[in-house]
Amino acid sequence: MTRLHRSPLAAVAAALVLSLTVPVAQARTDPAPTSSAPASSAPAPVVGAEESLGYPIEGRVLSQEQSQGVDAEGRPQAYWVTAGNEETPGMFQVTDVRSGEVVFAERLPAGVNSWASTFSVADGTVYFGMTEGQLYSWKPGDDAVTALGVPYPGEGIWRLDAAPDGIVYGGTYPGGRLFSFDPATGAFVDHGQAVPGETYARTLEADADGVWVGTQPRARLTRFDRATGEFTQVALPDQYATHEVVYDMTLAREYLLLRVQPSNDLLVYDTGSGDFVNIVPGISGRAMSAPDPSGRYVYFRIASQGIVAYDLDTHTYAPIGWAPNAFPGSWAWADLDHSDFPGLTLVMTYYYGRIYAWNPQTRKTRYIGEADLQGAPNTITTLGSGPDGAVYVGAFLSPPGMARFDPATGTTTLLAGAGQIEGFGTYGDHLVFGRYPSAGLLDFDTTKPWSVGTNPGPAAVIADEQDRPQAFAQVGDLLAVGSVPKSGRLGGALSLWDPATGEVVTHRHVVPDQSVVSLAERDGLLYGGTSVNGGYGIDPVATEAELFVADPATGDVLHRQVPVPGGRAVNGLTFDDDGTLWGVSDGTLFTYDPHTRAVTRAERLFPRSTSMYGHDRHLYFRDDGYLYVTSSGSLWRVDPSTWATTELASSGVGSLAADEAGNLYYARGAALYRWNFSLRPQPVCDVTVTGPHAGPLTVPSGTTCLDGASVIGPVQVSPGAVLVAEDSSVRGPVRAVGAGGVVLDGVTVTGPVSVVGSVGGVWIVDTTVIGPLACSGNDPEPVLENVDVTGPVSGQCGEA
Repeated sequence: MTRLHRSPLAAVAAALVLSLTVPVAQARTDPAPTSSAPASSAPAPVVGAEESLGYPIEGRVLSQEQSQGVDAEGRPQAYWVTAGNEETPGMFQVTDVRSGEVVFAERLPAGVNSWASTFSVADGTVYFGMTEGQLYSWKPGDDAVTALGVPYPGEGIWRLDAAPDGIVYGGTYPGGRLFSFDPATGAFVDHGQAVPGETYARTLEADADGVWVGTQPRARLTRFDRATGEFTQVALPDQYATHEVVYDMTLAREYLLLRVQPSNDLLVYDTGSGDFVNIVPGISGRAMSAPDPSGRYVYFRIASQGIVAYDLDTHTYAPIGWAPNAFPGSWAWADLDHSDFPGLTLVMTYYYGRIYAWNPQTRKTRYIGEADLQGAPNTITTLGSGPDGAVYVGAFLSPPGMARFDPATGTTTLLAGAGQIEGFGTYGDHLVFGRYPSAGLLDFDTTKPWSVGTNPGPAAVIADEQDRPQAFAQVGDLLAVGSVPKSGRLGGALSLWDPATGEVVTHRHVVPDQSVVSLAERDGLLYGGTSVNGGYGIDPVATEAELFVADPATGDVLHRQVPVPGGRAVNGLTFDDDGTLWGVSDGTLFTYDPHTRAVTRAERLFPRSTSMYGHDRHLYFRDDGYLYVTSSGSLWRVDPSTWATTELASSGVGSLAADEAGNLYYARGAALYRWNFSLRPQPVCDVTVTGPHAGPLTVPSGTTCLDGASVIGPVQVSPGAVLVAEDSSVRGPVRAVGAGGVVLDGVTVTGPVSVVGSVGGVWIVDTTVIGPLACSGNDPEPVLENVDVTGPVSGQCGEA
């Protein structure tokens, strides 16, 4: 008996070219050509198969907004809406502050993220809203959350506050509207845009007579008169005229305390006199507390001092000796009913699900961790190929960090402290990533251990109002970075960062009012693609995305043009070996000749889609000669000679990276997937044979599958047809001439096996042939692994 074994390397090499009919969406050719190029020919069979790699950042507890209240017995509670992802909605959870136990938890029917939560003293109910627009309520003791509806379809809820009479007010994005909800009647009232032109009603503070509203993308303060329905704007001090957002507010006696960004200064406004009476520079964290039981002090955090007490009589402040390593998200004065915590204790929540408490009499503290709260995997924002062969995964608002997937071992490592990553770049052995917010660039030497603050070290920062470093390309000793500006701003930038010196030179508005979202380098020049969009919260003024050529030495733009009329973002730029630039814009693939500086071909190969910055669109040339593209929520293979396209994977595909073996990685929501070219594709069976089958079996066309079958008689595969036999037996010869593919996996054949001229791949694995085995003229060559043959072996099978 002859036993045929293939080396693992040889098996993988042959498997890379194996192709069968697989369950992917129908192959597509150009549905709407925009050039006179010849029509696309039929695509070649698919190679490889999709492989799920699970959730690279498996779980997080992140509640962007929190609130606190009490149950009917007066027991203090903390309320969380922990973030979900595209597959898993957010979750409402309640912690008993005395015991530390989670006393209620419910996965919401809809909505992923929440920045809006308030406890109404009037009716003892917590109200919370989702950025997707849903409003919910829950009263301690209820068995379930109550869905109150979607007040304004298309508008997300970004802040809530309950007035003393129980009316709940909410602020929205992108309309920047103020609305109210009456729990007694269930009625919503739209009070209009709080400040003309401001898209976020970002923070609210309601009292008996009115509602204070702070906005974004420009920091504006206005007051809504509940009796007249009129808004009256209050001018901030002159030095804050260009600030971006009024983020948090607290009413304390006659004073309104408001925190503004980016300075994080705390402004103290006397609502009686209409004057700003004090400014506390650079506080840290979200919220300021309500006054203590004496009515004299409020509390907030300053990073260098910890928690400070602010005296409302003297407008001075001093640290209290309590410095939790957390940003305040909500404050409450709570009765903990414990001898170490007499009277009322100051309780602070933190958006990672943690609770901190401090008693002003005993100076005792308490900490409650997030272990009992349920989180959800982080949504993936971007993928990168590391110089160490690993695939790096960035995630949305990622408290756990970023993930490193090692293709060699199949293991995932969490790299803590990375933050939200917008894009990856490399130089030498270094991985560089751009972090949101504030456009930080961090440099990780992949040959050394990960250690935040040391490797990567402190971030270099792109200035000039940039926020999201998305695109990277190495040019000489420099790293070019394309970025998106801050909220409410137009005009991204092309920056050149020198890793040796840390110097960042920024050229803003290389294409006026557009963001730089893709980059490629060739012969010392930079080729960039733009998005018409600026930061969130501002409408674009440009109507078409552009392709530009820039000199990195000067930042001068040498050439600009619109490669795809009507396109809103140009992304996924890459060069082929011949020096042709390929790009994609809103479903249209195009090529560009750097010598003539002209688009040479453009065809809408994919369904038209538009996103803010084109995160979902990437291009990659693989050594099999095909171009691979993520666009319109799918992974596509494109034959660059014919432009024939095949959809390999669909249903929300985004981003793209490759490992050293050429396998492709992409994301769906929080999950990571790999298109593994060494996997045998799973067939779509037109005919399935199981159990005993007497007599000859002919495969005339399509795909016939033997699944646990016992065939007595010959099996004949006609030209173009596919046979897939698994865990089966055949008593008779198996012959295939010109087949579309042949798979024998776990099969015993009593008789000769002959496979000649297959054009779709031959795979013989864990199979016994009692008789001769002959293979010839198959392209690609057969893949054999663990095959026992009693007769002679000839042709390609003998050479394997």
